[in-house]
Amino acid sequence: MNKKVIKLIIFAQIFLGGTLIAQDTLLLDQAIVIAIQKNFDIALAAKETKIADLNNTAGAAGMLPKLSLAGARSVAVSKTFEQYNDGREKQSPNAKSNNLSGGVTLAWTLFDGFNMFIQKSRLGDLKYMTDLQLQSVVENTVTDVILAYYSIITQQKLVDVYREAMAITSERKRIAKAGVTFGSSSELSFLQASVDYNADSSAFIQQVKMLQNNKVELNRLLCRDLFEPFNVTNDIPVQTGLLFEKLWVLIKEENPEIRMARTNLSIALLERKMANSTLYPRLNFTSGYNYNKSVSDVAITSLSQRNGYNFGLNASYTIFDGLNENHNRSKTQIRVESAKLEVEQSELNSKAHLQRIFNDYETNLQLATFEKENVALAQRNLSIAQEKYRIGSANDIELRETQKKLMDAENRFLTAQFRSKASETELLRMSGQLSR
Repeated sequence: MNKKVIKLIIFAQIFLGGTLIAQDTLLLDQAIVIAIQKNFDIALAAKETKIADLNNTAGAAGMLPKLSLAGARSVAVSKTFEQYNDGREKQSPNAKSNNLSGGVTLAWTLFDGFNMFIQKSRLGDLKYMTDLQLQSVVENTVTDVILAYYSIITQQKLVDVYREAMAITSERKRIAKAGVTFGSSSELSFLQASVDYNADSSAFIQQVKMLQNNKVELNRLLCRDLFEPFNVTNDIPVQTGLLFEKLWVLIKEENPEIRMARTNLSIALLERKMANSTLYPRLNFTSGYNYNKSVSDVAITSLSQRNGYNFGLNASYTIFDGLNENHNRSKTQIRVESAKLEVEQSELNSKAHLQRIFNDYETNLQLATFEKENVALAQRNLSIAQEKYRIGSANDIELRETQKKLMDAENRFLTAQFRSKASETELLRMSGQLSR
């Protein structure tokens, strides 16, 4: 199993030794640990790795001898009549014959054109491929958990935004109602405030439902009760120092997709060597020990017993097989060429994907910084508008417009912050840093 994945799983086992799940607040690290231990995709990939490990043996590669044991016992009863040339006759109504045989056979391929050694290397590459697939599944699952976790934080913050909007509109509704009571404002102002309050309430209800759905999704990734309650932290930390060139160097070395493409090339090269192994002769060693005992009432000899051992070498070489092996060698050469193209394609696709995600990362960092400042300005603007509304120098439309600008700014800021985190997470996944 890949060392990085082993470290993550060992960490998970140690970390879960405490009272992790009993805590009210679920930390991101805790969520990742639970996912590594319980996620079905990771468990299935780990089982495939174990199967590949069991297959990666010298015996499966054909490097070890085969020893077999065989034995047989037979009894026959028959009515016999025999007439000899000299006129004698012999008759037996219940002639019995008893045969006992057994033997041990050893067969060992001593040379097969180096195919057994090539096969062992191929099994090792297949095992390494399953390790890479497990690492990829782990990193993809960790990525999903991170995005689900920070999506919950984002949705929770939006719930707070809509709750604050309801509070502001409720206060405006109270002021408008008091104005109607004392005759300082018209009923239209109160009705408009009521409509806006209902709209904010509807948006709040929808946002709460979205938050609940996001929590269900995280529970699904953690393979636990979908409705298990939990809280999350309130921060979305984003790394700001990621560099394109450094990431690309890491991706070329650590990215599972590129490494799998290179492993496929290695397997294709080994398969070409396996096809070329038929150009050599085969040499086999055989040996055995046999025992045979036969007892008969009517045979010329009443008892026959033989035992002994044998050994020998045999060599074979295929001179012509209808050009099948030649065609097979041509096909393996084509597979090698295809595998080389897949490596180049994987690297090109990864670099293009890196460029797109890195552009998103930089753009969303800039937007998050800009929108954070914009939120501060919109909050100040709303405070001024509320004060003016209380003293009657601002109307409902002006206050509502100011309030909407704040809500839009907060929404844009949270969206940019989440997208920055999503881009950062994808960059770390691509460069193999999530399993470090």
